[in-house]
Amino acid sequence: MRRWLRALAILTVVLGLTVEAFAHHSTAYYSKEQKDFVKIQGKVVRWEYKSPHSQLYVEAPDKDGKPVVWRFESTPAAWLLREGVKQDSITVGEIVTVEGFPIPGQLFAWLGKVTKADGTRLLPQRSSATPDWWKP
Repeated sequence: MRRWLRALAILTVVLGLTVEAFAHHSTAYYSKEQKDFVKIQGKVVRWEYKSPHSQLYVEAPDKDGKPVVWRFESTPAAWLLREGVKQDSITVGEIVTVEGFPIPGQLFAWLGKVTKADGTRLLPQRSSATPDWWKP
């Protein structure tokens, strides 16, 4: 009886870890169409350098000139670090130009590139959300 309980406990843990690994969401909802590509210039209001996804929030004027906040999702902090993007590479308050691949009709996009006011370019690692045509 103890053996069965032990085996069941181990199986539960293994299956639990497997489910966790497959729980990650798809990037299919980001548009990979060139017509949907966005390029905005604005002020960084928040920078979350973390896993499973880093997030960059940028306030920029919409087509009517009203300020809106765009959220750009990116790869995990460890992946960004491999590309030279560190937590202090982006600071709240700085003006940046951000390019990305949005969810059509929303202020939410996959991060393609950040260009800082001094011309520094930050390029996250390519992912399944990055279109094949993207050549930064």
